[in-house]
This record gives sequence, C-alpha cells and structure tokens, in this order.
Amino acid sequence: MTVADSDADHEPILDAVAAVAADVPAELPRLRGHLDGATAATGGDDDRATDDRNPTGDDQSVADRWLDDRFREAIASLEVVGAYASEERADALDCGDGYGVAIDPLDGSDNLAANAPIGTVLGIYDAPLPARGTDLVASAIVIFGPTVTMTVAADGDVVRYRVDEDGERIDPHRISLASERAVDGAGDGLDGVCGYSGRRDDLSPTLLDLFDSFRAERRLRYCGAAVADVVTLLDHGGVLCYPGTDRRPDGVLRLQYEANPIAHVVETAGGRAIDGSTAEDDADTETTPNRLRQRDPNGLHERVPVFVGSPEPIGRIESVLGTE
Repeated sequence: MTVADSDADHEPILDAVAAVAADVPAELPRLRGHLDGATAATGGDDDRATDDRNPTGDDQSVADRWLDDRFREAIASLEVVGAYASEERADALDCGDGYGVAIDPLDGSDNLAANAPIGTVLGIYDAPLPARGTDLVASAIVIFGPTVTMTVAADGDVVRYRVDEDGERIDPHRISLASERAVDGAGDGLDGVCGYSGRRDDLSPTLLDLFDSFRAERRLRYCGAAVADVVTLLDHGGVLCYPGTDRRPDGVLRLQYEANPIAHVVETAGGRAIDGSTAEDDADTETTPNRLRQRDPNGLHERVPVFVGSPEPIGRIESVLGTE
C-alpha cells in the first residue's frame, strides 16, 4: 500500500537492513556448510517456493532462505512498511500502510561455493507492489566483502557506508559514477569496466559486435553477482549489460528486486539505465530504447533486460537497439 504521509521516514528500513547485514559475515561459514546438498528447514514461513526453487525457478539455498527470514523479521514489523516482497517468496506480505520493500536477500548465492562476492539489493517504493522504478524513494546495495558496505541512493545522492559490527552505518562518503579516463594517458583504452551476461552464441550479431568493442576499450568484469559488478561500475565507470538472449529472452534480472533498484542507484550517481525495449517517437517516427525505471511492471517476479552505465556507452547501445 502507498504511504499516506509523503514525509514518512524510510531511514528505519535502511537501519534494519544494516543491522541484519552486520550479522551475515559470522554466519557465512555455517551457510557455506550446507552447500553439500543439505536442505534443512530454517524455521521460516511456508509461503515460499517449494522443492528448493524460488518463484522464478532458480535454486533456493539454505542461505537464501535464512537471509530472507532475517530481513523479513527486521523489516516487515516496522511501522513505515506496508509490504515486504522478496525474490524468495511467491507473494508480497501485507504489512498494513507504508512503503513497499522489494528485496533480493542474497544476490550471487551461487558464488558461496567459490567464496566469491555476494550481496543484497533492495528498493523502497512509495506505491503498491509491483511498482515502477520511478516510485522508488530509496535503494540500497550491500556487499559482504572484506568489510560490509552499504551503498544507498536517496534524496538525490548516493552515499556509501561501512557497516560496523553493531549494525551502524559509519564512514559515509558520497559516490558519483566515475568518469572514464584513458589508461596511461593515451592509446591503451579506458580505465572503465564492462561486463555482460549470457553466452556469446545467444547474442544477436549486432549486440555481439558492440560488446566486443566495449571489451576492447575497457577492462572486463563479471563476477556472477550483479551487486558486486554495479559497485565496481560506480567506482570506475563503464557499462554492464544483462540482455535478453535466445535462451533467456526476458533477461536475468528481476525488475522489482534487482533491476529497478540498480537503475536507481546508477542514475542517481550520474549514469543511465535502459531496458532494451524500444518505443516509437511520434516526432520523427524513430524508435529509441526505453528508460528502465519508466517500465510498467508485470508481476512481482518479472525479469527484464538491463543495460546500465556511463552515458557514452549507453548512448551507443541506444543507437544499436534503435536500428535492430
């Protein structure tokens, strides 16, 4: 449900996320211990997908369930929260009047076995779920790395915090999408990053040529957790692409839990985000790719193609998609 008071504070939600995030590093060894195939119950609600699959058919690990339960307990009880929706649950929990919170509790859970980056991404919407990305009032990306960090987009700024052992957000500093600079002055490409999901033989020849040009100009980064790639993008500039492919025509990221919040963070930091679909421009009858956050949602678990990054490479993608 929508928030009746437009001045309602979303900070308690972010504080609750930080409090849960602080406990995750100590639990990771235990959670990794379940990767041998154990599917023990974690004491959570029973309204989620069964047979160890989430509502969109992905494997659902004990770690996914545990962290979803922790976030649900911390967030759904807050007075400012009207709905809690998770990638791990079929339906949103109705909590009354307040903000709609959509969360991917553990992005990159497949990385646990390799001890590679994982994190959390969420959006706080001032609208009934599912909602447009333009209804976001705040978004956050948490990374569980050498330290726990929390990157928050709200009130026109992107701020990165370190989360201490007590769950407090400390050491804030503003983040702007880095300008891509020439490596070593000239001739050796850019110091930005690029990455794309999908198999090369699933991509259209036009997109494949474009992605190859990005790779020739920038450093390739793709770690299997979108949240980790996005924070790297913020620090270095560049472009990340999660296109629709022959195997996955709708892309890989979920609009409510991942795509909209990521787009919100990147746009607020000075970048751009499009969804790869096109709309006809009445002025000149040309087609141009749509801004991702203006996309009308079609269900809680809808997947969408995503292209996010610095304005220059996103402009090149627009040119290609507008002529395909």
